[in-house]
Amino acid sequence: MKRNKLLWLFEMAALCLVLYTIIDARLDNTASVIMGGASGAYVSSDSVIFEDPNAEAEPTAEDLLDWPEINFEDPSNQYRMVRDETNFLLSSAFIPENLEQIPGSQYSLSAVALPYLEALMDAAEEAGFTIYVAGAYRTYDLQNYLFNSKASQVAAGMGVYDYMEPKYQDAVEEARTITAFPGSSEHQLGLAVDLMDKKYSSWVYENMNQEFYAWLDEHCAEYGFIKRYPTKKLLLTGWDEPWHYRYVGKEAATFIMEHDLCYEEFYAHYHSNFTY
Repeated sequence: MKRNKLLWLFEMAALCLVLYTIIDARLDNTASVIMGGASGAYVSSDSVIFEDPNAEAEPTAEDLLDWPEINFEDPSNQYRMVRDETNFLLSSAFIPENLEQIPGSQYSLSAVALPYLEALMDAAEEAGFTIYVAGAYRTYDLQNYLFNSKASQVAAGMGVYDYMEPKYQDAVEEARTITAFPGSSEHQLGLAVDLMDKKYSSWVYENMNQEFYAWLDEHCAEYGFIKRYPTKKLLLTGWDEPWHYRYVGKEAATFIMEHDLCYEEFYAHYHSNFTY
């Protein structure tokens, strides 16, 4: 019994020694820091990290990328502008220069982008796919008609048939999430195309040919196109249209697709005041 008591006392003494060592080590690393309030109100703390004010900031993942050198002020690069809800076209009368009809289609595209789209379509044909153009250049008036039709459809579903009723504005706001507001559609730029492998009665991406889109996503940048509104970038772009491709030039397109960016992320790198 006496022996057990001596063993217990020995163990307690050893434990106290360990605790003392830990506490002493922490006290050696404390620093006096002012906590505010009355002058000279200092406390000791070992939780303060002192940073070197002359130290260089760690580079971000964006900084480490080798971004293309693009002068957006150059008139030849104007086709790279962004148009969306917060960056409207300057005029409802805006019409791209040199629109040309897409072969085998009722739609037109800017002459800047058309040769590259044709080359992309030829390459797809060689790979065993046929590209169906479901949409391209769209006038302001047509976009206005499409938007108002959607707003009326939404309003009817709410039991509202008079656009003068206050609740009609709720339908307009909901329509903004479904159809681009007039003046904000990329289709008016004449640089965007909706690409599919055939004509679909309803545009449900999951029901479309995924092999076709996998090929298109892998090769579109070779012809200066990007997948403009991928599903995974919905919160950044505001749109989920995986069939919508946009011409931005081969250099920009290659960088965007290789680094899994959306166009807003790319554009913002060159325009510090750009919001999205």
